[in-house]
Amino acid sequence: MAFIKEESEDVRIEEAFRVKHEDTEEHTDLMQLKEQSQELNDVKQEKHLYEKHHNANNILVDQIKKSSSRKRAQTTRSRSYFTCPQCGKSFTVKENLNTHMMIHMGEKRYTCQQCGKRFAKKQRLKIHMRIHTGEKPYTCKQCGKHFTEKGNLEVHMRIHTGEKRFTCPQCEKSFTGNGSLKIHIRIHTGENPYTCQQCGKCFSHQGTLNAHMRVHTGEKPFTCPQCGKSFTVKGNLNTHMRIHTGEKPYTCQQCKTSFTYLRHLKCHLQTHSGKKLQCSSL
Repeated sequence: MAFIKEESEDVRIEEAFRVKHEDTEEHTDLMQLKEQSQELNDVKQEKHLYEKHHNANNILVDQIKKSSSRKRAQTTRSRSYFTCPQCGKSFTVKENLNTHMMIHMGEKRYTCQQCGKRFAKKQRLKIHMRIHTGEKPYTCKQCGKHFTEKGNLEVHMRIHTGEKRFTCPQCEKSFTGNGSLKIHIRIHTGENPYTCQQCGKCFSHQGTLNAHMRVHTGEKPFTCPQCGKSFTVKGNLNTHMRIHTGEKPYTCQQCKTSFTYLRHLKCHLQTHSGKKLQCSSL
C-alpha cells in the first residue's frame, strides 16, 4: 500500500509538472504570437507613414508645379506689357518701346559725325560706322568674304547652300534675302520710291539712284586695273573685264557660239529665227 501511495504521488507530481510545462509552452506561444502581431503592426505603421510621406511629397510637387506655371504665365504676361499702338509689337522694357516708336515717328536722334547720316537706333549707327572704319567682323568660312553685319553674312551663306526661302507670290521667282524680294515686288507694283532731285527720274532701288547720280556728278569710282578705264557702276566694270579675260558667258543653245555680251547673243539669235536683224535697238 505504501508503494502504491508513493507511485500515486509520483503520478500526481508528474501530471502537475506536465500541466505546468504545457502552460509554459502555451504562454510562450502567446508571447510569440503577440510579438508577431506587434511586428505586423509596426510594418503597417511604417507603410502608413511612408504612404503619408509619399503622398505629402506628391502634393508638394504638384503645388510647386502649379506655382511655377502661375509664375511663368505672370512672366509671359509681363513680357508683353509694353505694346506699340501702331503695329502691335510688344516689349518687356518700356525704353525699348520708346526706341521702337521712333521708327513710326520718323525721329532719328543718332547722327554719324563723319557723313551726317541719321539713325533711329544707336546700334544702327554703330553698324554704320564700320563703313567709315572699314571694319568687317563677320567672315564667310567658305569663300573668305567679309561683312559688316551678321545678317548680311547669313544672307550670303545662302549663295553656297542654294537656299532661296523668299518667293514672289506673283511670278514665283525666289530670292535668298527678303530685301531682294521686296525690291523685286516693285516690278509688279510699278513702285519707284527713289527720285533724283536733279532730273526727277524715279527708281525702284536706292542703289540704282546712287549709281544714276553719278551721271550728274561725273563720278566714276570703278576703274579697270589693266587699262585704266573708269565706270560709274561696278557691273559695267565687271562686263568690261571680259575684254581682258576673254570670258564669253553667253552661249547660243542652237549652234553653241559664245559671246561676251548678252546683247550680242540676242542679236545672234535672230539669225536662227529668220527675223530681220535689229541689233541696234537691243
